[in-house]
Amino acid sequence: MIILSFPPYILSVLCGVAFQFATGCFVDALGTILGEVANYFVFKYACGARGRKLEENNIEYGALAHVVRQGGFWIVLIMRYSAIPGHLLTPIFSTVGVPFLVFLGAAILSVPKSFVSVYVGWAAKPENDANTTAEIVSKVVLGVKLCITIGALWWINRRVKQAKEEYIYSRRKARQAKAKGLQAHINLPLNVPV
Repeated sequence: MIILSFPPYILSVLCGVAFQFATGCFVDALGTILGEVANYFVFKYACGARGRKLEENNIEYGALAHVVRQGGFWIVLIMRYSAIPGHLLTPIFSTVGVPFLVFLGAAILSVPKSFVSVYVGWAAKPENDANTTAEIVSKVVLGVKLCITIGALWWINRRVKQAKEEYIYSRRKARQAKAKGLQAHINLPLNVPV
C-alpha cells in the first residue's frame, strides 16, 4: 500500500531529480515496464474470473471489453497515450484478454510520455537553471495530453456505442443457446417403465 500511494507521475519527477536526464529516463522506462508487466500478470491470474463476471453483468464494461479485443494493438496504444494512467488501464487489458505481446508492445511505445515528467524533475534541480523551459514544456505537454485524451475518449466512446448493439445481440444469442441446451437436457426421454 505504501508503494502504491506514490503516483507514477511523482516517481517519474523523482527520477529526474535523482539522476541525469538520460539515466532518469532509463530508470523510469525500466521501472514502468517491469511494473506494468507485473500488474498485467497479477490481474490476469488473480482477477480474470472477476473480470469475466463484471463483463457479463455490466453492459458498458462488456462493450468496452469487446471494443478492446476487436481493436487490438491500436486501441491499446491509443488508450495508453491518453491521460488515463497506464496502471489503471493494465488491469482492464489483462482481464479482457489482450494478448501479452500486444500489451507489451503498446506499453513500450507509450513509455516516452513519462519522459516529460523526468524532464520536469531534472530541470527543477538548481544546477540546471532550466525552470522556465520546464514550465513551458510541462504546459505544452499537458495541452497535448489533454487533446489526445479528449480525442481518444471520444473515439473509444463512439466505438463502444457502435459495438454495444452487436455485443448485446451476441449475449442474447449465447443466453438463448444456453437455454436451448438446458431445455433439451430437461426434455430427454426418461427410461421409466410405464
